[in-house]
Amino acid sequence: MSSLEDLYRDLSLALGDAVWAFARIEWITYNHINSYYSDSVDNLIVEIGFANRAEILKKIIKDKKPISDNRDKAIDAINKAIKLAKERNLIVHNPWKIWIDLDAKEFMTEIEKFAAPGKSINLDGVRAFVNKAEAVELELKEALNAL
Repeated sequence: MSSLEDLYRDLSLALGDAVWAFARIEWITYNHINSYYSDSVDNLIVEIGFANRAEILKKIIKDKKPISDNRDKAIDAINKAIKLAKERNLIVHNPWKIWIDLDAKEFMTEIEKFAAPGKSINLDGVRAFVNKAEAVELELKEALNAL
């Protein structure tokens, strides 16, 4: 049976990785919105949630760039980031549940959505989220830089 101390390190590292992976995606949206304007638009949108900020970026791209495969790829990548934000919210805004499975003789863990008890994600799911976020980050960077 793994110790609580090991579990603490595993959970903390996974949560930190998840937060950091999505934070990089958020910075990409800030930087690209700002790149379209000479003034500091990021100061105007700093308090707006990610999904709304991403929708603003999509509108800017649609208004500023002619229709092209690059524009469509950028909008698709932004949509993937918006979808990923919902999963991120489950991870960062809800508590871990930890219990012992007496049959398996091991600690069990998951993050359960407080407002919807059936919706949850386990430690492997958090790690998978990090991988998805890294893939979306790369796709978003490449698509926005190609505009």
